Amino acid sequence: MKRLLVLNTGSSSLKWTVLEREGQVVAESTKPWHSDDTTSRVAQLAEAFEQLPAFDCVGHRVVHGGVRFSKPVWIDDQVRSALAELTPLAPEHMGLALLGIDAVSRTFPGIQQAAVFDTAFHATLSEAAAGYGLPLAWTERHGIRRFGFHGLSVSYACRRVRELLQVMPSRLIVCHLGSGCSVTAVKDGVSVDTTMGFSPMEGLMMASRSGSVDPGALLYLLERGETVASLREGLSHQSGLLGVSGISRDLRQVRAAATKGDARAQLAIDRFVLSIQRNVGAMAAVLGGVDAIVFTGGIGEHDGALRDAVASALSFAGVQIAPESNRSGEGDREISTPTGKVRVYVIVAREDQEILTNVLRLPSGRP
Repeated sequence: MKRLLVLNTGSSSLKWTVLEREGQVVAESTKPWHSDDTTSRVAQLAEAFEQLPAFDCVGHRVVHGGVRFSKPVWIDDQVRSALAELTPLAPEHMGLALLGIDAVSRTFPGIQQAAVFDTAFHATLSEAAAGYGLPLAWTERHGIRRFGFHGLSVSYACRRVRELLQVMPSRLIVCHLGSGCSVTAVKDGVSVDTTMGFSPMEGLMMASRSGSVDPGALLYLLERGETVASLREGLSHQSGLLGVSGISRDLRQVRAAATKGDARAQLAIDRFVLSIQRNVGAMAAVLGGVDAIVFTGGIGEHDGALRDAVASALSFAGVQIAPESNRSGEGDREISTPTGKVRVYVIVAREDQEILTNVLRLPSGRP
């Protein structure tokens, strides 16, 4: 393989990057989906493919690998069928991944494709961390467990922190804050707990996802006329920053409204920040302390006020960030003060680089 096309058919956008095997970016693009219509998305993929420079292999970010896929795999008919069987676990994300795989097969017949999984990094969760307090029969019959997501982003963040520090922090917390948000506890480079669970809806409040909600509230809604479909739509697309503010799923727009005095916008920010503070604190308890914290993802990389709010809540643990470093600067950097007990970093999310690393580890030859 000389060049890899990394295809990320996300829930909100279509991202692609063409990389040299050494990691240099040849070309890249990120565009929001034009619509939710499948036909439109197929057309958008075809339009994107016309812009691509030459490549000889494709790596797909696949959100869910279930319990079967804990490592990257070459995609053949059997793997493609297995991925389709996992669609009920993450309908929107898996459907889009399959859309991308099939589009590549049609447009570039014969080219090798690999699937690299967001859940794989969390395959190390203990049974205690992976399970829920549910009846054993449900767990065994339906495979209910915490899978965890954002694994590619977390894995890359771990690698970059190790490079910057020249050593892997024993107790690391990674905050991936973007359209989807999660916090992961990493012990000696291994995921031991994470906020997203059976689905990407659990954990933090997000852009348009609710995060964790008392299941009693959901049962209450079902008993009063809401349907499974309406709950899925509401929890995934009408909640979070958008649902609370009534303005936008984009934190920048919500902040702008709050600055002008919009009370709902300010409430959305307060609730979002509190959810992060709660969960970072919980992960610190799981680890028995914290040596380093990473902020990554679109919000994590660009919102200094949010980083400051999270750090301030952890000042009792020795977290101190330097105002100038926090509010300015680009790229991967440390923002903690020299006197702080906890190293704090901003790491640019590069899931494409992590996918490249994973594809290069696959055995050569066709699947």
